[in-house]
Amino acid sequence: MKKFLIYRMLVAFGVIVILTSVFKYKISLVEKISNNITDSKFKIRSILNIKHEPDKRVVVVDVDEESINKLGRWPWDRKVIAGLIGKLNQATVVGLDIVFSESSNPESDRALTETIAKNGNVILGFFFRDNATQDIDESNLEKISEFSIFRVKMESNMTKVREFQFIEANIPEITDAGLASAFFSIEPDLDGLYRNYPMGYIYKGNLFPSMGFQLLRFYLNKDIEVILNDKGFKEFKLGDIKVSNRNYIRLNYYDNVEYVSAHKVLNGEIKEEYFKDKIVIIGITEVGVYDLRPTPVDPVTPGVSLHYTLVSNMLKSDYLTDKPLIDIILMIILPVLVFGVTFIRRISLRLMVYILIIIMDLVFVNFMFIKYYIWLNESYHIFSILFTSIISELLLFFITDQKSLMIKKAFATYVSPEVVDIMLKDPERLKLGGENREVTVIFTDIRGFTTLSEKLKSEQVVYILNQLNTPLTKIIIEHGGMLDKYIGDAIMAIFNAPVDIEKHPDRACRAALEMYRKVEELSTKFQSEGLPPVKIGIGVNTGEATVGNIGSDIRFDYTAIGDSVNLASRLEGLNKYYKTHIIVSESTKSKTTEPFIFRNVDLVVVKGKTEPIAIYELMEDTETNRKITDLFSDAFSDYLKGEFSEAKYKFERIFREYEDGPSEVYMKRCEELANSGIDKTKWTGVYVAKDK
Repeated sequence: MKKFLIYRMLVAFGVIVILTSVFKYKISLVEKISNNITDSKFKIRSILNIKHEPDKRVVVVDVDEESINKLGRWPWDRKVIAGLIGKLNQATVVGLDIVFSESSNPESDRALTETIAKNGNVILGFFFRDNATQDIDESNLEKISEFSIFRVKMESNMTKVREFQFIEANIPEITDAGLASAFFSIEPDLDGLYRNYPMGYIYKGNLFPSMGFQLLRFYLNKDIEVILNDKGFKEFKLGDIKVSNRNYIRLNYYDNVEYVSAHKVLNGEIKEEYFKDKIVIIGITEVGVYDLRPTPVDPVTPGVSLHYTLVSNMLKSDYLTDKPLIDIILMIILPVLVFGVTFIRRISLRLMVYILIIIMDLVFVNFMFIKYYIWLNESYHIFSILFTSIISELLLFFITDQKSLMIKKAFATYVSPEVVDIMLKDPERLKLGGENREVTVIFTDIRGFTTLSEKLKSEQVVYILNQLNTPLTKIIIEHGGMLDKYIGDAIMAIFNAPVDIEKHPDRACRAALEMYRKVEELSTKFQSEGLPPVKIGIGVNTGEATVGNIGSDIRFDYTAIGDSVNLASRLEGLNKYYKTHIIVSESTKSKTTEPFIFRNVDLVVVKGKTEPIAIYELMEDTETNRKITDLFSDAFSDYLKGEFSEAKYKFERIFREYEDGPSEVYMKRCEELANSGIDKTKWTGVYVAKDK
């Protein structure tokens, strides 16, 4: 049962991590499903007969079916539209959800222009396009730009406010006559429904307010103040209206929209006084004209209603606000509750409690929507409950061989499948504790990684590490080794554990050479991508170590500890001093059976030790390396005899001809020893390493 407890805890934690990540990054498919579920809140409000009434100061004058039947097909002569606008002269502001982008007959255009100018309260509409359909002249653009948002503070060079390349605007004379202009472009969500209303878009470097906010701007006689950051609108202020950290307003649709037929306005049935001090929006609701938008409340909502809803939402402060923190808290709490439910023994009772938790969440979410206009995403809450409960139940039914599962989970990603199969036959090897056995240990490290990482962005550092660690780990596993751990930019691997591997020193040496070649190949790739080259140091040692699951009953790792492990780490570090790539110990060299090229590098006392050991450079089997090894061996022999001047001459020759790193080190060392006046009879040839 202890193992089941751990598994269920992991399931709950995994669901929390996955769903909070999905919630943060808004994966499109999940968002589409989520929107369909959360839209039900409008239906629930309607079923409960809870009225949500709009602000009476906002009116839509609509070109409806009756108006079309009485006055003829749309578009009407602009004299008719002028007459309609003239009837609205007592409104504080009139917004046109219509664009006059082409000239009609001069007399009609003049009549419309004069009426708009005389009224002095008309905000003209235009819309943005992704493709050009009209070339707007500079004077017209300049006039439109006069009513963009000027009080803008930028906190970043980039922003996620959408930018358009093209515009379709009114003809210049109509633009000049208007009180102001504003765009009425609104984008649907991924599923085609209109839930969100834009606060503003960018065009030609200017930030333009949407129609709804422009109407409010002139109705309230307050200017808009904006702070933009890299995510978009950090702050939007219009009088008492303040909105933070959102680029769109989630519309809180009304049960009843106040539509007034254009025909009734024109024939005087609706008196001009009715519109006094109101915000009027002229739009089209006739189905045949097709300005209809699907919304969560109606698949055929007139487009003008979106502007109406936004204006009323802002005046009443009843627009819908997201509270991501509440969503995340619930996505953490609910899986934890489900985790507690899994301890109930009876499955029927567990099922009832699961359903009860879902019902409680739905009640809470809809209460927050109806009472406080807070839009919580219950789909993520429900997913967290379902995922946690279903996976926990599956674990309770289908986990049978716990020891085999533990072995596969613990080793399958860092030892070869053949080794896993051997271990499954003898799972007792994974008891807490360890055994002493001979192993060959490899340590790798990227040269100068700290300096390199300081010069790169964090994502570039992660990219380099992933590009290196993946193939290097694969090489270790392919040669029968076990990946022990990643230590920052370093790797530790063990050969001959947890099971016996024949000729493990040979396997380790072959793996080390292949790892070096792979890093050279990747270094070239990095340079072609504009990244710095990388070099690697490898240390290899063979000796006895304690291997096994080392840790506590709660948490442990299969690893190796002991002097032989520490020595491998020290050897890796010596590569920096000797300017080599792979250093192996005398123990590893003596136990190999294959004809590797080993160069005797030094007799050294590594840091933390008192006894000297012989160390060797493992080199690629090439004709050049064989020549270097022979020449170096001859010079090194003179060095050991104390013939420092002769040795220095030979090391210089090797360095000049082959640019050999170790020869350069010995050139300087021989010169220092020759100048020190050391007594040859007391010279042992032992070097004491001062660094790890």
